[in-house]
Amino acid sequence: MKRHNLVIALSVLIVLSVLGYFAYRSHGMPAEQAAANQLAPGEAASIPEGATVVTLTKDGFVPDTLTIKKGQTIAFRTTAGKLFWPASNLHPSHLLYPEFDPQQPIQPNNVWAFTFEKVGSWKFHDHLAPYFTGVVNVTE
Repeated sequence: MKRHNLVIALSVLIVLSVLGYFAYRSHGMPAEQAAANQLAPGEAASIPEGATVVTLTKDGFVPDTLTIKKGQTIAFRTTAGKLFWPASNLHPSHLLYPEFDPQQPIQPNNVWAFTFEKVGSWKFHDHLAPYFTGVVNVTE
């Protein structure tokens, strides 16, 4: 009887994993819009003038906590050499500040900039590696 329950539990886990994979793959912008937001190989990404830069390294976001004024921009980039996806908590829905979400992975040679228009303390994570986290404190 215990073996039977284990087989059922593993089967359910496999089905949920497959469904989660397909849900993740279908999340995001239409392919042509996503392609338009990406840089060509070797093309340099530009950081908006006056933006604060947050870099995702192989060890996490640097800085991982920062305070900015309402209306300021943060430019997210990576030196980890792989896709990244900075977004507001909660993972995986990003509903605490839904606009703070590029809706797709960002290429390693690209920068995603976001202007914070809401005052508050906004926790964020890398959607592709949610153990990398940070906080943006936005003041008046």
